[in-house]
Order: sequence, then structure tokens, then C-alpha cells
Amino acid sequence: MSVQSSQVPDLMKLSQIPTDLEQSVDTDVLDPVVFSQSFCRFTLQNKGFLHSFSSISLCLDAPANNPNATYPTNIGIHSLIERATLKVGAKTICEIEDFANYMGYKSLFIDNSINVERESVISGRLTAHQISLLTTSDANGSAITIDNSTYPVNDITSGDIDGAILPSYSAGGQASASFVETGFQVKDNLILVNRPELRISLADLFPFLRFNQLPLFMINEPVSIEIVWTPKSPGTNNPRYCFQDTGADVSERLDITQSSVKMIADYIYYDGSTMSEYQNANREMNFNYVDYRLTKRTYAYDDTSKQILNIGGAGRIVNKLFTALGSDNASAVGLLNRFNAKATAVTGNNVGQLTTNVRYNDHFLYPIDRSLSAIQFHDIVQTEGNVPYICRDEYNQEGGGALGGGLSDEVRDQYNGHPLDEEWRGEYFYQAHRLNRNERINSRGIELETTFSALEGASAADNYTQRVWIEIVRSATLSNGMMDVFYA
Repeated sequence: MSVQSSQVPDLMKLSQIPTDLEQSVDTDVLDPVVFSQSFCRFTLQNKGFLHSFSSISLCLDAPANNPNATYPTNIGIHSLIERATLKVGAKTICEIEDFANYMGYKSLFIDNSINVERESVISGRLTAHQISLLTTSDANGSAITIDNSTYPVNDITSGDIDGAILPSYSAGGQASASFVETGFQVKDNLILVNRPELRISLADLFPFLRFNQLPLFMINEPVSIEIVWTPKSPGTNNPRYCFQDTGADVSERLDITQSSVKMIADYIYYDGSTMSEYQNANREMNFNYVDYRLTKRTYAYDDTSKQILNIGGAGRIVNKLFTALGSDNASAVGLLNRFNAKATAVTGNNVGQLTTNVRYNDHFLYPIDRSLSAIQFHDIVQTEGNVPYICRDEYNQEGGGALGGGLSDEVRDQYNGHPLDEEWRGEYFYQAHRLNRNERINSRGIELETTFSALEGASAADNYTQRVWIEIVRSATLSNGMMDVFYA
């Protein structure tokens, strides 16, 4: 007698299961089958269900000349990955280009408290805020500063640590050059001289796994994960980590520690009869998921003309798109490194303006071009169904600085020697648009129109790269152990 699929629990979904269903988890720590300083590949065992929140751990070698170096505050350890690919056999299921820049956008939607309590320990992300107070007894605050669950140091050179807990890596006491004199210090678990091994979730690497657990025991092809590392760029534009503000040796290059690169793979099992019944009831399985495609173009800093960029999608179903204009000359001496989204320049007391619209299927998405930044922020909320956890000063520089309730310009509120009003202000100016007509894109593709009234820069070295990711609907079919992938 055949087993009806409705009688078998859906074991792949990340949701509740019957309380009387026994579940066991087997954890393997896998070494990469291929490793170099530019590329890495893992091969999974075809057993059980792969838990979507399995992870990859890694770290950098300890710096010799930059004792205060750390990872970018907005994306943490994700800065080490340039491209991530999930393959079944020779077929690509998911692939994301410029992954570290992509995570700059995705990390906007993590609650501040989660960044402080969880992500700062697991992945190194630390975009979190608190009110800047003059003293511990002060009831009023006029500015915003970073929250890394420590108290700022006033002046370590004079022995006044003002209640702060100082890092343990200091070799020469309070006045050691291992940390800055004032402000918030980098905690031990994020300082690179301590070689912290941080983790990246597979669900972050591959949207396919965000809502599905891969049934490896039903797949008769090799399942592999390929990672291209962020290159060690010459000069000050080193994307792998951030230097301290003063005394940095910007020529130092760090390798990824091979022995630290591991995959912590969790395989989920149920009792034998349940697994067999599930396989028999699902000889053919269909998956609908989203994947991302990147288009990018370089712009001159003084180009204020309308730019029309064709971002593809012809013949596909596209749900949404999001974009960032990153500075090409962003230095590693900075809290966000090069993984930013620059706002328009401020001239005097006036903030610049971005005018944008999206055209597809011979119609504009908006009847009137978007030029008000408050509306553009609202578009992000409508696109994602979630509010970015950033302040107005960080988004488009309209917070007015410390005097207007923006990011603090006080020395006591610096992080790793970096003033927040310079390092975070206007660095999160992402744009997002949801395509609301539920139509397949015609042969012309999607066109993004943008006009920046002004950008910061003074020479050709100050150019920018605009990155646009479109979210495409894809489908995969698992039939008799073989996977087939196609666009919806």
C-alpha cells in the first residue's frame, strides 16, 4: 500500500513538527577538500537532513603590526567572502556575487540588541546604538554612540580608566599601544591579535536554505559549497579587516588561517520508518526559492547626470531589487571598510538629493520619481517588511550631527579611535524597490534610473561603484535522487 504524502510530516520545513516524533542530530566538523588563499570547497555527506543553520567557522592570522585591528562593524566575518556557491552535482542551486557587500544590506535588519548580545560574539557584527551621556548619572543625551556593552575609557595614559574593563591582550599595562587612549575599546573576542574564530550561517550564505532543510539522504549527487575569498588588495583598500585609527600599518596583509576553516554540519535524523515513508511519499519534490543576480557599474564622483542602468531580469519573475553606491577609494582605516552605501554629499547645511525610479515592462514603478529620502527609506520598509535598525544620520546625513540628535562627535564616544560622526554618517544609504505588478519581465529587462545631485570627491581616485541585486524566483526539482534547476 502506498503512503500518501499528506500522512507524512513535512520534515524539510523549518517549522513545528509533531511532539511524538523523535529527532536526533549528528554534528560533523568538516575540513575543506580544497583550500587556498583565494578559494575553498566543502563536500557534504549525503545523509539525513542538512540543518539550515549549520555554519562555517574561520579566522585570520594574527596581525604583527596592527594590534587593534578588527572586522568591519556592519558585517563582521562576512567581509572575508567574495562569492558563495551551493552546487548539487554540476548544477548551481544558489550563488551570490559580492557577498560581503550584499551582507551590508541584509545586516541592516538585525535588531540592535541581537547585534550586541549575539552577533558580536558569533559573526562580529556590531551596528548597535545607545544614547551618549556625559556622565553615568546624566539623565539627558543629545547624541547617539555605539553600544558594545562596555563603558568608554576617558584617558588611559593618565591612568583614568573611569570604570572601563580594558582588553586583556595589553603587553605593557594601561598605556600600551595595543589600544587607543579614549573612547570605546574593541573587546577581546573581536580583536584580531586574539585570532577569534567566528561563524557564518549557511542560511545567510544561501537563501535556498533559509526556509528549507536539504534532504541529503535523498540526493544521489555530490553536494558541495564553494567559497571565493575576498582578495588581499594592495594599498590602503584592504577589504579583509579594519585597522585602528592611528599608527596603522596599512601595508600589512593577513592570510586566512587554514586550520580554522571548518564546516560545522548538523545532520537531522528521524526514526527509520519515518525517513523511509517520507522518501517514498516524495519521489519527486519541488522547491520554489529566490536567488540573487548582481549588476554593477562605476561612476565618476562628479557625474551628476541621469544614469540608466539595465539590471537584467528579462524573461524572469523578479520580486524586488536593492542597490548601494559604494566608494571605490574607501580605506581599510575605517569602521565599515569598503562595504558601505554612500549618501549624497552635504554642501553647507544642505544635504544632497538622490532622484530614482525603476522602469520595467514599459512602465515606471512610481508615477513620480522618488527624490525625498524619507520616502526612499519608506520604500526599504515596504520592500522588506521590516525597518532598518539605523538612525537618520547614518542613512542620509540628515540627523544634524551631535547637536541635532545624530551621531556623537565627542572623543569619548569614538570606537577603536574612530569618530562615529565620520565613520558611520551617511554610510548606510541603501535603496530598495519591490516590483508590485507580479509580472514576468519582458525582453527589455529592468532599468534603474538614478541621479545624484552631488557626491564626495576631488579626483578620479574618488569614483564609486553602484551595485544592484535583483531577487529572482527559481525552482528546483528533486526526482529519484537527481536535482534539476530552472527559472520559474
